[in-house]
Amino acid sequence: MQELLPNIESLASFQNRTVLFYFFKLKNKYDKGHSIKKQFALFQGKCNFWVNCEYTFIGAEDDYWTHAAIIEFPNFAAIENAVKNKIKNEAVEHLQVFAVRKTIPPKFILFLFKLLRPFAYFFSSSSEKLSLNKVLVPFKTEGGIAPTKNQVARHLSNTRTSKAYMINLLQSYKKAKYADQQSNITGATAYYKRYGLVAMRSVIMIGGNLILAGKMGKPILETAAPKATKGSWEGIGIMEYSNPLKIFSLEKMPGYIEALNHRRAGLERTALIISKR
Repeated sequence: MQELLPNIESLASFQNRTVLFYFFKLKNKYDKGHSIKKQFALFQGKCNFWVNCEYTFIGAEDDYWTHAAIIEFPNFAAIENAVKNKIKNEAVEHLQVFAVRKTIPPKFILFLFKLLRPFAYFFSSSSEKLSLNKVLVPFKTEGGIAPTKNQVARHLSNTRTSKAYMINLLQSYKKAKYADQQSNITGATAYYKRYGLVAMRSVIMIGGNLILAGKMGKPILETAAPKATKGSWEGIGIMEYSNPLKIFSLEKMPGYIEALNHRRAGLERTALIISKR
């Protein structure tokens, strides 16, 4: 039976954070997680987000995890209590857990981005059909932080009309690596400030929403994690899209293509998992 939290000696690794992000590999991929949610609820842990992982869009093509979740506790004392009681669940085969410090922008910024949604129509009103060759163009200069041709082709075939939740694990360079210029800024500045804000604005303009943004670090618990997500990640971003193919509308938003230069310069590695409710 798999423990859902690390042992009491590992409490320091939480750094007083009360938000936990989980990847689960459950025995039943159709499991709704009711038993897991109930166990956390006994210790005031609230499940704010539960999705089925569909496939890896960027990263090693292993499609290992079946579910992902965000569990939030009201205070650190509640986490300590849960840890001391050693919560276990027989439905879980393996998991990877991160303590998250939220870095969500102020609400008024998100509100201003939403006010721009009507203008997105003028940039994305083209009825041109998506093709593999056309979709691949923006990714050709992205190297290891881009999906493979097979991953793009698979995503293009995902034509469901329900919402898609894209889970991004992020690790920036210590120093930004611009191909055409010397720079003294950090990779984090290049990625999060120069690319990230433009990307977030673009996602919201096309009808998406920010679910979670935060800083992480080493997993507080990890068992048999796959290559795509294994190990330490400095950040996480989860975005909601109206459907899986909506991600290909980002390049049509003002400033997005130009901002990709900062993504390349700042982001050392990433994993992107497509999921659904």
